[in-house]
Amino acid sequence: MNRWSIPVRIILFLMGLAFFSACIPGEKLPSAEEVKAAIETSVAQTIQAQEQIANSVALTVAVLDPGADSGEETATSTVTLSPTLTPILGSATSFTIVPSSSGGSGGGAGSGSGGTTSYAYSCDIIRQRPIDNTEFKRTNTFDVKFTILNNGTSTWVAGKDLVLLGNPGPTLTSPPAAPIQLPEMKPGDTFAVGPFDAVAPDVTGHYVIDFKLEGGFCYPYVAFDVIR
Repeated sequence: MNRWSIPVRIILFLMGLAFFSACIPGEKLPSAEEVKAAIETSVAQTIQAQEQIANSVALTVAVLDPGADSGEETATSTVTLSPTLTPILGSATSFTIVPSSSGGSGGGAGSGSGGTTSYAYSCDIIRQRPIDNTEFKRTNTFDVKFTILNNGTSTWVAGKDLVLLGNPGPTLTSPPAAPIQLPEMKPGDTFAVGPFDAVAPDVTGHYVIDFKLEGGFCYPYVAFDVIR
């Protein structure tokens, strides 16, 4: 069943009233202006009543749901994750690689400062024959010789003695009869020793012929092997 709105029903009521009045003799009919004014008044009252109803509904909804149509957004908590940091070493660890010596012999004594050690008294052995770990058959003959280098920072005074410490076998057939005296040697100077005649021992093994320079900072030697 259709329901008519209030304004429509009022209009129909007034039209019915006018028609009914026309049917009754002696009754004065309302003019068109009066009917129009009555309709406008009825419509205005109807609109006012509807606004009051709407306001009542809005207040009721606001009481039942305070958060509805409030226009306010609920704040969302944001969690910030701190990144994990990789530790960085404050300083690098220094490593010093010391090379092994090869061939001949040498020595050093003294002191130095700074990154490089410099010895006042030091020597190196160069031009050595035979070179270390050379192999000889039993009773083979060969020569022994080497050169002493002053690689220190001080001058060696003249007359330093070079003495033979070990002559296994014996190997040297003509070893020096007395200590060998060296001349004055400035840094960078060299002194040749030998050659000496030598015969490989009759027994297999490893042999070393060694010398010592006065002052104990230089130990020349020659190492070799005897095989079958």
